[in-house]
Amino acid sequence: MGPFVGVVEIVCGALIIVGLLTRLAAIPLIITMIVAIVSTKIPILLGHEFWIFHLPKFDRYGFWSASHESRADLAMLLGCLYLLIDGAGRWSIDALLYDRSALKTRHFST
Repeated sequence: MGPFVGVVEIVCGALIIVGLLTRLAAIPLIITMIVAIVSTKIPILLGHEFWIFHLPKFDRYGFWSASHESRADLAMLLGCLYLLIDGAGRWSIDALLYDRSALKTRHFST
């Protein structure tokens, strides 16, 4: 699954950077981050194996250790959720394409 996840993250990340299909590209990244949190951070939080996911060797386990280990994953998850809800913004390719299609629609309807 590693190569597949790598390709998804590179392709979807590039789409988000250029602002093309931003909301659509955020969905696979959200799924990837949720799987990463469940498979690697939940066992740290619980202090024992969780479902099929094994526990890594750490000095400490629990809430603070899991919070420390998951800060980047949570930041990416929340960032992708924001992009899913709000979109790329006015300087994105999405906005440029939307404005052009809106202009064509207005032009033909008058």
